[in-house]
Amino acid sequence: MARWAALRLRIFPRDNYTCRRCDRVEGDTSLLVCDHVDLHRGNEQLFWHEGNLQTLCKPCHDKHKQREEQ
Repeated sequence: MARWAALRLRIFPRDNYTCRRCDRVEGDTSLLVCDHVDLHRGNEQLFWHEGNLQTLCKPCHDKHKQREEQ
């Protein structure tokens, strides 16, 4: 989990703490999700690839992204 925690904390500043879906800026990282753009389906290379990660606010992730993945 330490590797994931470090990775997500690199993605948020890269994306300027801004949700890629609704453009909401959120300084509280507990309200942000480091999301996989393309489902990794167990593919470790895709899971860890920074280019496959994006910042989403929790509402966008929990509502919109989860619905898309179902």
